[in-house]
Amino acid sequence: MKKRQAVCGAAFFLANLTASPAQTDPGLSTKPAGVTLSGERIGPEKPPVDLSRPEPEATQAAVPLEGAEFFEAALRGEAWAQTKLGKIYVAAPDDAQLERGVTLLGEAAAQHDAEAIYFLATLSAVGHGVEQSDLNAFEQMKRAAELGFAEAQFALGTMYFKGSGTNQDEAAAIQSFLQAAKQGHIEAMFASGRILLAKPNPEQRGEGLALMGRAIASGHIEATLMLATAYGRGSIGMPKDEAQAEAILKPAAERGDADCQMALASLYKFGDSFAERRALADDWLQRAAEQGQPRALEILASGEP
Repeated sequence: MKKRQAVCGAAFFLANLTASPAQTDPGLSTKPAGVTLSGERIGPEKPPVDLSRPEPEATQAAVPLEGAEFFEAALRGEAWAQTKLGKIYVAAPDDAQLERGVTLLGEAAAQHDAEAIYFLATLSAVGHGVEQSDLNAFEQMKRAAELGFAEAQFALGTMYFKGSGTNQDEAAAIQSFLQAAKQGHIEAMFASGRILLAKPNPEQRGEGLALMGRAIASGHIEATLMLATAYGRGSIGMPKDEAQAEAILKPAAERGDADCQMALASLYKFGDSFAERRALADDWLQRAAEQGQPRALEILASGEP
């Protein structure tokens, strides 16, 4: 039997944008020779996308589906229920359930259910239960996006950006990201913000900065680290402003994010503006290490200054 991959919802489309401008810089300030507190990178590395795990909803279906409240609604042809049940079936290890799931999603899609169309696009992208086709995935994703589904708008932007199933088109990618961002999609805020922030046009950069700010306010850690790094180093066209870098990092560090704690330790240790507060670096380094932050643990274990 041909080995199949289970699909983890939008995981295929939630990977980092490749070849993206404005990558996170190595540290917040220039370090003296031999000093490595800030490490090689302050941004967290996202794990590889794992398409072998089904959505949590699917793994929690311990109760027979016949008893689920949406089962009868699906049999009556209600699109929302067909989508819900179809998503569970396509994540099942059984071929018959997979086929039934694809059928249910197709029936919901025929009723213009945007989530069903979106999910069928993810299946087409990886060839799970249907023939693998980047072109079909793109066309289905575009249809779901046009119906206003934010996840599809974000995914479509990623496909335009990467040239998956279509020609690369950065302008179309930005437009699709912005549509999702208007609906509160945090990853779309970050994706569009980091692209626009790298543009030479002041108006676009201003829009990018505003989007990054929204992502940070929504708790997006990579946006937090990237923008703090830009201010801390004076990179990607941002003015060097260590106080602003501190203001961006500190709330997330105080909420307990270990990577932001590590970055804040670096800022206090090496920032030109914090000579009188060097001792704070050790405190934040210790907090990061207590949470298992790898670089913090390495520094404490080695006794580095």
